[in-house]
Amino acid sequence: MTALQSAFAVAAAWLAAAALLAGCARPPSIVHVTPLPPVTALQGQSAADQDWDIKDCQAEAGYRTGYSPTDSPLANVMQRLFFFGTAGASLGGLITGFPVTVESQATEGLIAGAGAGGIAGGVVSLGQEDAFQTAWAACMRAKAYAVGVGTPVVPPGAKP
Repeated sequence: MTALQSAFAVAAAWLAAAALLAGCARPPSIVHVTPLPPVTALQGQSAADQDWDIKDCQAEAGYRTGYSPTDSPLANVMQRLFFFGTAGASLGGLITGFPVTVESQATEGLIAGAGAGGIAGGVVSLGQEDAFQTAWAACMRAKAYAVGVGTPVVPPGAKP
């Protein structure tokens, strides 16, 4: 095992340990879709208007934060790990060259890039759910709703 491969293995172990610890801190919500805070209309909005405003604010907050409210927090982290890991491997492959055939070994650039990208994806994912919740609540308040009063809102299309 080369020094680069052992460094990658250590980084992967730390990332896995961090993911497990994060899971231990919030076990029920890491694999289930987190319901949105409850809302109450302050200006007599109809149920249809309220439903539209919830979806509109979800789309706006999701666009701004890159967080998908219809996926679990774990699924959102995995999306970031996959995206950044793949991007890192591509960049590393461009720098050191891609394997010529299927039988050849991965280049050090591919391995290092995938590891660095995976770590970057994990870091980018930290606090993403809270940022989404904050942006969504601000959007709903701007549309004249009280946030945090009533029953939680399950995002449409989500499987709790």
